[in-house]
Amino acid sequence: MQKEMQPPPRKVKETQEVKVAFSEQVTRLQNKHQLESELLEDIRSYSKQRAAIEKDYGQALQRLAMQFQKKDWHRGKGDTVNSGSVFSVWRSLVEATAQSGSSRLSAAEGYRSLTAEALKSLRAAKEQRAKRGLEQLQRVQGELVDALRELNKVKKRYCQLGHIASVAREKAADAQAKSKKSDHGIFHFRTGLQKMSAKLNARLNECDQRLTEVRNEYLLTLSAINSHHQHYHSAELPAIMRSMDGDLYDQLREQFTLLCHTEIDTCQSIQSEFVRISKVSSQVTREQDLQLFLQESPAFTPTSAFHFQRAASDKVCNLQQDRATPEGESYLDKEARKWATKAAKDYKVITSGERAMQTLEIRWKLVADDAGSRVEQKMEEVKESVRKAQISRVKAEARLALLASAGVDVEPWVSSAMSQAEEELERERRLSEARLSNGDVTPLEDEFEFTDFEDYDENGDIFTESTSGPGPCGYPLPCRVLYSYQACQADELTITEGEELQVIEDGDMEDWLKACNAAGQVGYVPERYLQFLSSSAEGAAACRVPGSPHLDWSFNSSESSSGLSSREQESSHTRGTARALYPYCGQSAEELSFPEGALIRLLRCSHGDVDDGFWEGELDGRVGVFPSLVVEVLAEGEDEEEDEEEHCPSPCPGSWSAHSTPPRDGEDRLQVVPQDMLRVSDSRGGSCSSAHSSPDLSGRRIRPARAPPLPPSHRYSPVP
Repeated sequence: MQKEMQPPPRKVKETQEVKVAFSEQVTRLQNKHQLESELLEDIRSYSKQRAAIEKDYGQALQRLAMQFQKKDWHRGKGDTVNSGSVFSVWRSLVEATAQSGSSRLSAAEGYRSLTAEALKSLRAAKEQRAKRGLEQLQRVQGELVDALRELNKVKKRYCQLGHIASVAREKAADAQAKSKKSDHGIFHFRTGLQKMSAKLNARLNECDQRLTEVRNEYLLTLSAINSHHQHYHSAELPAIMRSMDGDLYDQLREQFTLLCHTEIDTCQSIQSEFVRISKVSSQVTREQDLQLFLQESPAFTPTSAFHFQRAASDKVCNLQQDRATPEGESYLDKEARKWATKAAKDYKVITSGERAMQTLEIRWKLVADDAGSRVEQKMEEVKESVRKAQISRVKAEARLALLASAGVDVEPWVSSAMSQAEEELERERRLSEARLSNGDVTPLEDEFEFTDFEDYDENGDIFTESTSGPGPCGYPLPCRVLYSYQACQADELTITEGEELQVIEDGDMEDWLKACNAAGQVGYVPERYLQFLSSSAEGAAACRVPGSPHLDWSFNSSESSSGLSSREQESSHTRGTARALYPYCGQSAEELSFPEGALIRLLRCSHGDVDDGFWEGELDGRVGVFPSLVVEVLAEGEDEEEDEEEHCPSPCPGSWSAHSTPPRDGEDRLQVVPQDMLRVSDSRGGSCSSAHSSPDLSGRRIRPARAPPLPPSHRYSPVP
């Protein structure tokens, strides 16, 4: 396959090529000049706007600083800057802000100087130099183009003479060839050919001579043009560009340096001041500032202790032992026992409050916002109660110290009370851990109600003052089983009617005691199922742990006092109306279920001589028994809120026997019911509806921690 014929490349004239190159140079130089002129204008515009911004910023900083400087500066005015006082540091910050504003105003002046006539004159000189440079460049480029035109003319003559010489050479060669062929021809033709050949050779010599002259001229002109062109690129063009730029770049360097130095100077002046203030502020501590405050405020100087002011006729100013009472105990001994018990009570409140705070803090991190606010409120209430307990403990310890200095032996009382408090706290802790390990409740599921901390009164007694000495309790106590009981949980003990047991310690829940049978088995048994032997009844009442969950009215069944027995006989047939404090769901057919607020007609408050904590009543035609702890007795014609202790001696919330001191405030209730037992355990498998869930403690009533079993007499014969 033959290749397609391509036309020869089009030749561009050298003059046209040079003109295009020169035009491109002029255009690029013009663009360069235009960009440099715009740069100068941008620098001027930037400096102008930056000056305005710095001025506004500096003035705003000064106004801000002045606003605070006009305030009351006598606070901390005597403190040095390096003293670490918060007021001196703050004053230094405000002053540094004012100084920063001054620096910004100085920077604004520096920026404004760049917008003066300097940049305008620099731009005008730049434009003038560019105009002259472009004119000179075009002139030099024109000279070079003219020289190229002359070169083209010489080249053209050279080409023409070369063509003429070539034609003459061809003709002379033809004439010479013809002359050689005619050597054997006619004579007169030979002579004519020789003349023609000589003439053509002479013309050829003349053409060669002229071609040589034109060739030499062309070569000389070409050499000159090349030198001229090289001189243009190496000397003339750089000189023209240099003249067009002038000192522009020196001026730009100065402008850029001024811009940078203005900002650097401003920042350095501000930085140095704030670095110094930062070092001083790092030394600010509460202790240092408090020390300075106390030095300036003599009002906080501790005053002298209060002193005993004797009466006019009294010359004694210290504690004195008085005569002992018939019981063998003096007034100071009673005070020692009282305040040792109080200190132990406060210690227990503090410890219980700290545990409650830990539980509340865990819950607060996990509950939602609405519930979190309620938890925070409870935390504040617990903190306040702990604070009051701490103050009360300090006061009690001060009294004990004074009693000890007067010669009273307070150590036995303190040791006994503190041991008792430690034992109760340990029992509560073990019970809580046991419940957690058994899966009964979890820290998040246990519905704590910390109402026991709300009404703490430092003057209230938590522990019931015992009439016995500080010696140990008289456990074990013998007792006899009134009713058989089958253990329902692992920590309970199975007992049979008539069996004799030894009560070894108080139970950790209300209406329960820890007992040991003849086989050595130990467990919890219902307190209502026991009857203490007459020889130990008095000891059982005296051995009640002050502040323990068991109340003295639990021994009414074995009370030997004739006055109490007669009162029980009178009240065994008491009739009246009771109001339900909490909803109750009957655990068997014989028990009565009712909602909160229900009015129940009381039929019987005791069964014979035994008050087992269950009353019998009628509601809407239904007759059954129910725990007395969940109702309160209403007296006819009197206020519904009146304490039911005046109307029914049987166990009900807040009722106390003659051997116990009524609780005075929430502090007593705190010790009566442990914190982790403030809800009714549904130990029967949740047979009640949701309406019978754990009752609210807002009523400040004691709840049973584990519902005691119903005695057989009530279980099988609910109707008298």
